[in-house]
Amino acid sequence: MSKNFLFKLLCGLIILAAPVLWLLSMVMPETFGWFNASYAVAMVSCGIGLLLLIRGVFKKGNVIYKKSNIWLGLGLILVTVFSIASAIAIPDNWIAPIVCIVVCLGFVLGIVATGGKSWNIGDNEKVGYKNYYERKAEQEKAKKENEEK
Repeated sequence: MSKNFLFKLLCGLIILAAPVLWLLSMVMPETFGWFNASYAVAMVSCGIGLLLLIRGVFKKGNVIYKKSNIWLGLGLILVTVFSIASAIAIPDNWIAPIVCIVVCLGFVLGIVATGGKSWNIGDNEKVGYKNYYERKAEQEKAKKENEEK
């Protein structure tokens, strides 16, 4: 089973579980009466957000792919914060610090997951890079050595 399949399967199961619990809250209000649409949105956005965060931090790939997974996951976690805030009435003065914490977490995870690499690292910043003139000099030297033989 591939990791990509596992990611898609878990996303599908999370998306399926939310409406099932919502339906159960309608059918059995004495047991699941606390579950409403805000909790369903929070459940889906948090689950998929966490999966994207895990994928961004641990999956191998280029920097843009990793950082986009991390930021998309953190965006979904922010959706979770707002839906939980509406569901359980978190005080308004708590929301801004929570949003700041999530954004700062995104910066830290982006640095940790990519090892501090920039998305646009050029060849000239890599070890052993030779500019045009150095390569041309080596070609001329190799050409003279071939002519001497």
